[in-house]
Amino acid sequence: MSDMLTSGTDTIRKYSYLVTKMKFPVSTIPTFVSISKFLVHLILILIVIVIFTVFGHMPTVYIIQMPFYMLLMFIFFTIWSLFSSLLSSMSKDFGNLVKAMVTAVFWLSGVIWNPDTIKIQWLKKLLMLNPVTYLTSGFRNCFINHIWFFEQPKRLLYFVIITGILLLATIWAYKKLRKEIPDVLN
Repeated sequence: MSDMLTSGTDTIRKYSYLVTKMKFPVSTIPTFVSISKFLVHLILILIVIVIFTVFGHMPTVYIIQMPFYMLLMFIFFTIWSLFSSLLSSMSKDFGNLVKAMVTAVFWLSGVIWNPDTIKIQWLKKLLMLNPVTYLTSGFRNCFINHIWFFEQPKRLLYFVIITGILLLATIWAYKKLRKEIPDVLN
């Protein structure tokens, strides 16, 4: 996930020759990067399943919701990478800001710790507004907590709302910036 946050931000700059040298749709570049990172994620999930099985934790029926979380993750990070790469192509400082913020997102997302253990309700709700927290909790629910995604509809709603807002911001930024990007990258 952290790789997609940072590498997604640099995709248009990294593949600037596609934008400046030929007429290539800007919006497809982050999608291809998302697909490549998603394939790596699939392999890592298979390794996690094997490790769980080797240590005596057989996969349960809750593992069938894994494709749902993977689809949500792919959609969110593809939208994020298009949004952030558009802004990063206009300003290198935005890319540097994202790289600096990834550490904070990592520690606040519940990758290392379980956000459900927080007793302060307003803080818990605030952390659940982070889409990465929802995804990491979802994967944890598949393997450890054994909770279905439909048992926590508010969290799914928060995730959908935040992703929808990000999608609207991405569409707006794409319409505003797509014609200027080749000139800026030259």
